Amino acid sequence: KAMNFNFGQARLAQEMGAGGETVMRFDDTNPTAEKMEFIDSILDNVAWLGHTPCSVTYSSDYFHELHDLAVQLIKDDGAFVCHQTAAEIKASRDLLRTYHGRGLPPNEKGPLPKGASSPYRNRSVSENLKEFAKMREGRYAEGEAFLRMKGDLLSENSSMWDLAAYRIMYHAHPKTGDEWCIYPTYDYTHCIVDSLENITHSLCTLEFAQRQAVDGPYYHLLHGLHLYKPATWEYSRLNLTHAVMSKRKLKFLVVYNYVGGWDDPRLCTLNGLRRRGYSGSVVNRFCQEIGVTRAA
Repeated sequence: KAMNFNFGQARLAQEMGAGGETVMRFDDTNPTAEKMEFIDSILDNVAWLGHTPCSVTYSSDYFHELHDLAVQLIKDDGAFVCHQTAAEIKASRDLLRTYHGRGLPPNEKGPLPKGASSPYRNRSVSENLKEFAKMREGRYAEGEAFLRMKGDLLSENSSMWDLAAYRIMYHAHPKTGDEWCIYPTYDYTHCIVDSLENITHSLCTLEFAQRQAVDGPYYHLLHGLHLYKPATWEYSRLNLTHAVMSKRKLKFLVVYNYVGGWDDPRLCTLNGLRRRGYSGSVVNRFCQEIGVTRAA
């Protein structure tokens, strides 16, 4: 459905004389989750569906630009290196949820409770630059340090509560090899690469609506870096009753050999539908007839 909608919008713009192209981008920011076999399979399925992107890009193509912008963000006091554990971060976010969940107007909420923000949030710019350089040089173990974007802890949008921008991962990347030991997160990368590629409309499913809201981190980060801001649209995911649609659950079935692979005809994957005998045009027609909604 996502591919049909994205490519369909570009095609509609072309038909209206407004011009329209679709960039096929792989957000390959997690080296432990990226495999060329998945990338090759996706590209093959895009072609099978009859879609032709104007270009195929990868977030990893911009790793140097992303790193330089992270340094700039630190210099502008918009990010800090944090050493909190996952449990400590969860505890601080729980405090923020309680603080914002009382239903009081902003002027009556009072100051943030102790422990709601990271104890490293007010580090100096020079110290954060040194700490981030140490991360880049591999002088910390995984999980010992990560870069966080300074959001707005007074916002009721939890996506503004200092999301991670960079984390340490000692894993080779399928495209960049061992060049990096720190990798940007999707939350940091997505909006920046949208901007760098001059995307006019970034189309995502509803789980990203909070991040891409006008008061969310997507626009907050672009504003802080003085970058061009694309428009964002969110729509509901396609769900079928009596069918497994979750990628996590499908992966479980494949990895533990409950099915014969991603192309098992019992699965509602594109490869499975292809083996079952469906054509790309039928799948496209099915998505078009269902349409697009914002129903959760």
